[in-house]
Amino acid sequence: MLIALVLLVATPVRSTVVVALLMLYGIAYLVANRHSFQMMALDWWVVLLLSALLIGRIGPFVVGDYSSRYLSDGLHMVATIPIYLMLRHAVGQGDLGRFRAFLEWGLILGAIGGGVLAMYQTKWLGMRRADGFLFSINFGYLNAILMTLALVLMAGSPRRWWLALAALAAAAAVLLSGARGAWLVIPVALLLVGLAYAPRLGWKWLAVGTVVLPLVAVLAVTQVPEVERRYQQTISEVQRIQSGNLNTSVGYRFQFWYAAMEAFKQRPLIGLSYAEREALNAELQAGGEIAPFVGQSSRGHAHSQYFEMMATGGLIGLLALVGYLVVPGVYHARTWWRDRENVYAMAGLGLTVSVAVCGLTEVLLQQEMIAAMYAYLQGVLLVLALARRRAGQSA
Repeated sequence: MLIALVLLVATPVRSTVVVALLMLYGIAYLVANRHSFQMMALDWWVVLLLSALLIGRIGPFVVGDYSSRYLSDGLHMVATIPIYLMLRHAVGQGDLGRFRAFLEWGLILGAIGGGVLAMYQTKWLGMRRADGFLFSINFGYLNAILMTLALVLMAGSPRRWWLALAALAAAAAVLLSGARGAWLVIPVALLLVGLAYAPRLGWKWLAVGTVVLPLVAVLAVTQVPEVERRYQQTISEVQRIQSGNLNTSVGYRFQFWYAAMEAFKQRPLIGLSYAEREALNAELQAGGEIAPFVGQSSRGHAHSQYFEMMATGGLIGLLALVGYLVVPGVYHARTWWRDRENVYAMAGLGLTVSVAVCGLTEVLLQQEMIAAMYAYLQGVLLVLALARRRAGQSA
């Protein structure tokens, strides 16, 4: 757990290596403990939800000449199933403190490492956008997830000041990445934490935050050149869109989404294959409905998790999306509502909300490492939330 989070954004080594090793260990563990392990009803639901993305891609896989690229992200999620089942069997109430320490130190070291790396790339190397050892957008999204988890886990943690530093470092990395879709996570995460922990924080601290945080945002925009440039670019693009010019980064998003909806109309049940979407986009471009940049995009990329599932997946893909993105969030929220001290359930909700927000403008779960880490963290936080609930019931 600790190593996977440390490697996530701060090193060139992919966290999927750790997930793969844990998967193999999990399979061996389950075989060795097959006589004492029993599947619960919840386990079957978790297996189904972790398989949802793969199930939603079967239709496009069949119509798309059985290419493995349709199944890769879903298979990375399925690979975390043995890890969840192993942890569910192995983690007891007495292990919560130890596992929380591993989780939090992984977040602390990984987020601070990512923040330092972002500062080094932009301030020392002179890069316009920090990208770590990833593409800048993925770097921003992963740091947004780390920031949210660090903020949520501060409640009741003996490492809360380290977690606060980690959240600040991850937030800096998000801003310096220039990934504007990830920027949206910052206010959403702060709002979520503020609402969740208002009674514990007290209204005085909430009032201070209401004043201080906008000031920090203004300082970031006006004093950090990399952030100011992206902010001014956004304002310029919005003004051009208002004047009817959609040939901007933001405007292209709208065109990608329009093309995705046209693909959905062609085959609503399972959507179109990548080759079919590319052909459709070429037709839309020839008809002047979308710009050449959009019309010539690889795979007919939709630049939104939701529109992508609509275009290549159809209604089945959207139903699968509800399974792996909406249902976990609802479950975590319900668990936390029943036990306001269950910080792991709130962390699971924060994870889900962060990914859901990032998915508005990017198909982040199509990136195998992000899909694997999302499913892995969902499983870990669910196991810890269940252990916390059992501890509360036996108290």
